[in-house]
Amino acid sequence: MNPTQLNLNPLSQIDPIVIIAVAVIFIATYVALRKVFVLPYLAVMEQRERLLGEADEQIRQAEELLRAADLDAETALTQAAQSAEELRAQARERADEYRRAKVDEATRAASERLERGRAEIAAARDTELAQLRGQAIECVGIACTQLVGAPDREAIEAAVDRLMARRVH
Repeated sequence: MNPTQLNLNPLSQIDPIVIIAVAVIFIATYVALRKVFVLPYLAVMEQRERLLGEADEQIRQAEELLRAADLDAETALTQAAQSAEELRAQARERADEYRRAKVDEATRAASERLERGRAEIAAARDTELAQLRGQAIECVGIACTQLVGAPDREAIEAAVDRLMARRVH
């Protein structure tokens, strides 16, 4: 062929089958990642927000208990002021103990609920990550089988683990 007759038009050098294959792989990967990672991750985050909202509600209830305890303590102090100095000191001690007990109880209950929520979120996240890892290994294995033949399972697992370590943490 004469060098002056070479077809240098870049559009005539594009192979449509390769473009279509790349587009299909891209779309399949997008759909798989959305279904396997993004949607479960959003569900975990929504559950986390719900649990945090419940913890905030418990804190609000604890504050109401504190206000009620303060009112009870003021009533007890008013009655104690009418009696002798010794009775006043005893009433203050009872009010302080009552307030501390309610605060400790409310704080402990809120902390326990928060820790349970955090543990549930961590367990759900670990489960989702394990499922995601398995599904990602399967998807990459299928893609490698389609593209290059029989893949090396250990290489696929190592690649997926590196990707997840970089993207998840």
